[in-house]
Amino acid sequence: MNAIIMILLLTFLCSIPLGIWCKKVMNRDIPWINKVEDWILDRLKISAGEMGWKKYLAGIAALSILSFVVLFGMLIASRMDLPMAFNTAVSYITNTNWQSFNPMLEGNWIVQILGFGVQNFISAAIGICVLFALIRGLIAKQKSSLGNLWQDLIGSLLFILLPVNLVGSIILAGQGVPMQMQSYETSALIEPIAVDEKGLPIENAQVIEDQVFVDGKEMKEARIIKEQVVPMGMMASIESIKQSGTNGGGLSSSNSASPFENPTGLSNAIETGLILLIPMSLCFSFGAMVKNKKQGLAFFASMAILFGLALIFILQSEMAAASLEGKEVRIGLMPSALWSASTTAASSGSSNMAMNSMSSIASLVCMVFMQVGEVIFGGVGSGLYGLLAFVILSVFIAGLMVGRTPEFMGKKIEPFEMKWAVILCLVSPVCILIGSALGCIYAPEGLNMGAHGFSQILYAYTSMGSNNGSAMAGFESSQTLLLVAGGIMMLLARFIPIAGALAMGSSLGSKKISAQSTGSLKSDTPMFVFLLVLVILLVGALSYFPALSLGPIAEFFG
Repeated sequence: MNAIIMILLLTFLCSIPLGIWCKKVMNRDIPWINKVEDWILDRLKISAGEMGWKKYLAGIAALSILSFVVLFGMLIASRMDLPMAFNTAVSYITNTNWQSFNPMLEGNWIVQILGFGVQNFISAAIGICVLFALIRGLIAKQKSSLGNLWQDLIGSLLFILLPVNLVGSIILAGQGVPMQMQSYETSALIEPIAVDEKGLPIENAQVIEDQVFVDGKEMKEARIIKEQVVPMGMMASIESIKQSGTNGGGLSSSNSASPFENPTGLSNAIETGLILLIPMSLCFSFGAMVKNKKQGLAFFASMAILFGLALIFILQSEMAAASLEGKEVRIGLMPSALWSASTTAASSGSSNMAMNSMSSIASLVCMVFMQVGEVIFGGVGSGLYGLLAFVILSVFIAGLMVGRTPEFMGKKIEPFEMKWAVILCLVSPVCILIGSALGCIYAPEGLNMGAHGFSQILYAYTSMGSNNGSAMAGFESSQTLLLVAGGIMMLLARFIPIAGALAMGSSLGSKKISAQSTGSLKSDTPMFVFLLVLVILLVGALSYFPALSLGPIAEFFG
């Protein structure tokens, strides 16, 4: 427990200065950074002018389409079949990193570095850009423009994500995560093993002087394996952005349970902190941007309360079960529980244990983390602009209760903002529940029977519909229908909220800022934090109660 408290405390302390730095970069408060951004745009012949929300969105769409085409082409060139390549390319451009393939067998190092690695940075940067575009709308005075996408993109890539991950990569490489140009190394096995024609180990086989015997009978067609291939390459750099960009796609099928991606207890603590670092810091960026530190603290407090309560349930459930099945024993039960809470809260999707091995209550909490729209810290940028949709909904409800026109940050909340806020809050539940129904009709092979099997389906589509990417074992989405449907779901769950956040930002920016009065609802008070937490639970969690009752809740009582 002390280790968990220390990880969370250090992450919190690091997030405060990082949040201030993010605000200065994105608000163009640092002259030399502004000169670098302008110099790059000038060389690329790109205008540095202000953009309205439609032009800002069009730029994101164009960049995402180009990213998809390039990554899709790379995957096809590496002989991945079309449905799998479509699903995978969509997964990485939407910051989901859902992997329906074995990355060690089907992803070469060119694809890993120039394909997946590049998208890990770009998809995270887009989330930061959209958040700050929305914040500019909140603080603008009768101005509908939201800044310049390309300036925002350069700033978030070069001066936020790159420095954080440079430091993270160096520390992880120091802990033993591979960081070299050579892709693979070979290592002699302690004992040779025998495999059949398909490469599968032969049970009860004895290897005697280059001959294989089973029950005294020689197996002439068997092959003897004396060496293993160890993945190397630039793993530390990819591992760092995988965590800090809330991406989650690993270089091995066991993800961060692999000793190559996560070799020590310290690397485990650092990677856990990286998952939460930028999402936490953006709360303080918000407070600095709107010149109201209490507002940023209020958002942080609402997230921290929900995260803390959920983490207690996960820890208590896992400790009561006391099962090490599916857990990496060198890491331990409680650090693995913290990682599972962090990765599902922050839309990372990485894992240092088998998610299928969690207790029913722990899996329930992890699903709820994702199902509320991953607004509890959430993805890089996307978590906070998703939370702002719940804030607008909370302000509207509070306004109805007291009979006043709802306002937030001095801006009146009118039907246009409410429609988009509702869409932002409901797009994820619609995608998840429709996808889960489709998954039940066309259930993949390998599922468990009964309630746990339904939990595997629900978890998978919750992960895809929430831009998370983690999965329970047993759900093998290799069917063409499921791959295509999953890809479409990931696109909708990513880009509809982006469009909504930009549209709301532009609409709010064009309005006057009203003066605060005694009857104005203050959104930086403990009472509002309580209301916001309540709305998130009511709207987010209760949308899924019937489905959860058939899955982890039924499994718990069964």
